[in-house]
Amino acid sequence: MTVPAQQAMEHALAAGGRLVDLTRREPRGQGQVCRWELVVTLGQELEDRAAAAWIIADEIMKARTDLDDLGYRLWRENVLAGTKLTGHDYEHVLLHATPVFEADNDNGVTGYVGEWLWYLLTRDLPPEPGRSVEVLDPPKSAVNDGGPDGLVIHRVPGSELGFVFRLWEMKKVTGRTSTPAGTIRKAWKQINTEGARYMGQFSWGGRALAPDLRMFVGSMPRQWVERKESGNGGVSIALNATDTPATAFDISHNHFTTHTHPGALQGLVVAIDELENFAKDVRRYVWSAL
Repeated sequence: MTVPAQQAMEHALAAGGRLVDLTRREPRGQGQVCRWELVVTLGQELEDRAAAAWIIADEIMKARTDLDDLGYRLWRENVLAGTKLTGHDYEHVLLHATPVFEADNDNGVTGYVGEWLWYLLTRDLPPEPGRSVEVLDPPKSAVNDGGPDGLVIHRVPGSELGFVFRLWEMKKVTGRTSTPAGTIRKAWKQINTEGARYMGQFSWGGRALAPDLRMFVGSMPRQWVERKESGNGGVSIALNATDTPATAFDISHNHFTTHTHPGALQGLVVAIDELENFAKDVRRYVWSAL
């Protein structure tokens, strides 16, 4: 990575400041049980790639520091200035960055960046007609946590329960030991067999929810095991642009069989030039002040 953080940030802001501003989204799979979207991200220019890496690094550290405003400010100001933290400031920021980015774990970091690609590309979509996003949380804080990857809850006035939800599984395809088709199949089978257990792993006790949403959330595990139409599944894969499939998700319904109502399945493919190197760029921005 040769683009300084300050320059990458300025380029990101000039493009709109969001990851979706650096992507092209294409609907695919018309006529399939599982429709999907292809998101082609990152232009050919080095600054476009750097801007996207900066956006993800900044969003990750904002989420990891959470209410620790000082920790986030120390990290961001020093990264943008190209300076290194020392003393207690170094120790302070290190505790937020270490759990994901310190270890020499390219595989884990690539998967983590893939989850953030899904989250940011989902969060910043234009609102859908007749529905609003009520719950969409950032990816979990650990690289290899075995729990559920993502959950979106939409408020849908006029629907049976007033809300619908979709449980998402995220995977990466590096081209060395996996293929898009095999990875998609594995992800659907995982939701099929582990979806009920995942529903039991979400924790809501400490969250402030509107009364109707609270009631809906409390019944989601039961909705899942009863195969209600309010519950749905999704699979997102991040891969190298050169591995982008022409067709995908066409037999997903053979592997996710617990929910069979229309719209129960949804897919997303995020294509990036040299995905693993891009994930390393994100890590370098995070780590550049440490």
